[in-house]
Amino acid sequence: MNDKQVMAREHNQRSNDAVETSIFRLTPAVDIYETTSDLIVVANLPGVEKSGLQLEISRGVLTLEGDIQVGEEEQQRGYYRQFQVSEQIDTDVADASLRDGVLTLRLPKIEAAKPKKIAVKTLH
Repeated sequence: MNDKQVMAREHNQRSNDAVETSIFRLTPAVDIYETTSDLIVVANLPGVEKSGLQLEISRGVLTLEGDIQVGEEEQQRGYYRQFQVSEQIDTDVADASLRDGVLTLRLPKIEAAKPKKIAVKTLH
């Protein structure tokens, strides 16, 4: 089984789990930008608490998943979104913070991916 088949099966399993537990999944608004040393992901996840947030990078795919705490009478809701990320990301030192429903995820680049300056010498 290749990577695409594995990912499709995992996605189908998650979709089936969501149907069985009747969780309504929303797609969060996300801004992604790149600096010379990091990839920054900012996602709007109103209603999500730290305990209900799951972040994972597997096989070059970043998965954001957050559950919203609701009352017993309300339908379960949450957020779900996936992104393909570069292999140039150092996942061991990634940093995430959640404040007022806004997730900020900093994914540092590996040293080899960072731009290097080349000194120019003049010849006389």
